[in-house]
Amino acid sequence: MLSLFVSYSGRFGGAERLLLDCAAALDGECVVACPEGPLADRAVSAGLRVVPLREHPLELRGSPRAAAAAALRLGAHAREARGLVRDLQPGLVLAWGMRSAIALGARPLGGAHPPRTVFQHNDLLPGPVVGRVVRAAASRFDRVVALSGAVARDLDPQGALGARLRVCHPGVDLGRFSALPRPQDPGQALLLGAIVDWKRPDLALEAVAIAARELPGLRLRVAGAPLDERGEELLRGLRERAGQPDLSGRVELSGPADAAEALRDASCLFHCADSEPLGLVVLEALASARPVVAPAAGGPAELLDDDVGRLYPPGDAHAAAARLVEVLGDPGLADRLGQEGRRRAEARHGLESAGERWREAVTGPAPAQEAPRGEGLALVTVTHDSERELGALLRSVERHLPAASVLVVDSASSDGSVALARGFGERVRVLELEDNVGFGTASNRGVEAVSEPVVAIVNPDVELLDASLAELAAEVARADRPERIAAPLVLLPDGSRQDSVHPLPVTAPDLARSLVPPGALPGPLGLPLAPWRARGPRRVGWAVGCCLVARTETLRRLGPFDERIFLYAEDLDLGMRAGDAGVETWFWPAARVLHRKAHSSGRAFGGEPFELLAHERRQVIGRRRGRSAARLDDMAQTATFAGRFALKRLLRRPAERERRQLETINRVRRRPLG
Repeated sequence: MLSLFVSYSGRFGGAERLLLDCAAALDGECVVACPEGPLADRAVSAGLRVVPLREHPLELRGSPRAAAAAALRLGAHAREARGLVRDLQPGLVLAWGMRSAIALGARPLGGAHPPRTVFQHNDLLPGPVVGRVVRAAASRFDRVVALSGAVARDLDPQGALGARLRVCHPGVDLGRFSALPRPQDPGQALLLGAIVDWKRPDLALEAVAIAARELPGLRLRVAGAPLDERGEELLRGLRERAGQPDLSGRVELSGPADAAEALRDASCLFHCADSEPLGLVVLEALASARPVVAPAAGGPAELLDDDVGRLYPPGDAHAAAARLVEVLGDPGLADRLGQEGRRRAEARHGLESAGERWREAVTGPAPAQEAPRGEGLALVTVTHDSERELGALLRSVERHLPAASVLVVDSASSDGSVALARGFGERVRVLELEDNVGFGTASNRGVEAVSEPVVAIVNPDVELLDASLAELAAEVARADRPERIAAPLVLLPDGSRQDSVHPLPVTAPDLARSLVPPGALPGPLGLPLAPWRARGPRRVGWAVGCCLVARTETLRRLGPFDERIFLYAEDLDLGMRAGDAGVETWFWPAARVLHRKAHSSGRAFGGEPFELLAHERRQVIGRRRGRSAARLDDMAQTATFAGRFALKRLLRRPAERERRQLETINRVRRRPLG
């Protein structure tokens, strides 16, 4: 199952760290949609796919004008997120946080097979107005998972969500946060987290000043950084307060720190937020065998008792100081609290067990083991210096279609393509050609060499997102259906659809779109001109050759490719010849692949080879439909690129690409047809 995580924010904090932990707990492919930034970087490092979203300011409240702007930003976020759901067709959609929940919960997600929807709620509601909006959105999700009981009660005080609302505490990496002995110096309290006013670092300084009257050796380390200008102002105030006589030399404002290292150097964790949704740092302290002093409110009150720490009334600096004195003034007590905290973390809060509980909350019990997918399907890919892309394709096949075979037809690569392919085990075979014979000829050799009944011809810069290609293979193999060439939905790295299927040249739809941009016609009206936007199966004229699926016998009978064509327009030629032979081409968007469009052909030509593309298209149309059709297509291509050039100039957008395309068409059309 493909799972889509949608996050409004690209920052990286506790909620975003939880997102990565939860993605690791799910089976199948996970895609994270978020703005570029630390979260995207961490997700990529964790091996997740990332689709970039536009970045929007995080403020939701303020003046009426600010509120209106926030509503517009949420609307833009909703359009982006819903567009991704339509194109990716995930089985599970997870709205990460309130903003994404509002965006995705405004109305039901449509489609023939609507995804299961989950709202992961990680914060307390910011106010009554936003609270009403969030509660309304939450009611439209299949499941709501709250970070803590405090968060759940705040969202659903009347129990209206019933069994759809689950509480799942996050887990902590018990290996990274290990139970090391407390430092020799027993007097360091640690305040760990971002410098924001609601975490009450000001109260921490006041409590330490009071407690130091009884604990002369007491010190406080504040490990964290501001998130915005308000945080910078708060930090300046903390520095000023720390310089006063009763705290002089006692407070270290150290900036950001690794949580595990900071806890190892601390005698206890001091938490001061009056209203904390959970406090992931509290769990990390328990795992590190460090006692915790925290307010008796919100999430910390659920995690702590007198066996592992001490609680105090929120906002009460004197009570907080008394608890610090109690814990740090008695090393034996601090050790006992820390050891029990570690035992509790091991029993209740391990990362793996928390991940299992969360996965069951959002998807139900783990499904029975399925038989490996891909039996009877061979993937043929042609490589020429494609080492950079090939590994991702082979890993995706290994993950999603482990029973499929792969034949890598290598056209005289000078890099490590062959060695890479041979390292993937027995289900990946390599056919080495002595010369670079071109895509069509190499593909034909691959189709001739496979024994499976269905073949998928795929570019090496394609990756599988799930097992849907096996379902497409089963569809084309059906004995009760005529022979067909099928093309899946092709997605680009930004989550948008590639224009991968087209009407035949010089047909009415093809000529019409040279005059009318397909995007100008909404909904079904634009489908004849832009069939790649279709939501269901649709017959098309031809399909781009980055991924084509058909019966092996069908492709062998068709060629499949004309070996006179070294590169480009082989797929157009195949679609035209297939149609003449009674073999239809179909767009099948229920199957989907990712196309990175980073193949070695682009590197070899130093960019987009407009000249070769235009020349080969013209030659194919001339051979298959005659000179008159080729001349008519010349005029249509000229009109297409002239219109795009003019529109971009009118909108004051860069039009260099369109200018080059137009110049190329005008140059190529003056050449004689071969």
